[in-house]
Amino acid sequence: MSLFIELTELMAKYRFRPKKKLAQNFLTDEKVIQRMVSAAELNEKDKVLEVGAGTGFLTRELQKHCSVIAIEYDETLCELLQNELAKENLELICGDFLKVELPDFNKVVSTPPYHISKKIIMKLLKHGFELAVLVFQEEFVEKLTALPGFPQYGALSVLTQYKTNPKVIGKIEPKAFFPKPKNRSRIVKLEKNERKNKAVDELLFFRFVEELFRHRNKNLSNAISCSREFLSKKLGIETKQGIEILHSFELEKKVALIEVEEFIQMFNTLYECSKNS
Repeated sequence: MSLFIELTELMAKYRFRPKKKLAQNFLTDEKVIQRMVSAAELNEKDKVLEVGAGTGFLTRELQKHCSVIAIEYDETLCELLQNELAKENLELICGDFLKVELPDFNKVVSTPPYHISKKIIMKLLKHGFELAVLVFQEEFVEKLTALPGFPQYGALSVLTQYKTNPKVIGKIEPKAFFPKPKNRSRIVKLEKNERKNKAVDELLFFRFVEELFRHRNKNLSNAISCSREFLSKKLGIETKQGIEILHSFELEKKVALIEVEEFIQMFNTLYECSKNS
């Protein structure tokens, strides 16, 4: 039986239709599912998180390889998952991913709802993981993988590349989903970046990068000046002092051209100076 036929039968059985407000586009392409599972390099010791388990087509494939923590917001789909999936290797959480406290996991394999893609990826990055295989809209994936100087390069690019090594491993046409989304999607693989140089306070580093990118088209000196409230409240550093501390960096360089490693070095320099002042 094809996954599309199975989906139509489940919709009739549980009396539901895809909800546009929840960005429900159900993946019905078995080849894409198999590619995602293969890319995750699973073994029986893995604990995989799935955000937005939907009808469970991906979930049950994951269950064949390891234990799965499946999170689903929709009450009807949660009932479906409870009834249709095997209990073995499954922990089902019915609730809002953005609000629930996440249990321990080491990998993520998911086709999460597109309308909250940024919020989802930010929560995952802050939590940390060894490897993730995720499906997002093409435009969003370009933001995750963009390099300095490209229009898509922003805080999300820096933070994703700080924590992981992102790699696009496949394109997905709209026909792979029901209903069909307007745009193409991509499979992105995020492997933990074992970088030697790390931010001394990662959560504050995230906020520092986001603050500077509010002024992406300004040079570093002006961006620091425009971030006076953040510097003062979070680091106890005044504007002129901040610019003096960063005198060894390229102060005329635009924020949108600054590389990940430079952001780390700048933040650590400011942080250490704030602690020694």
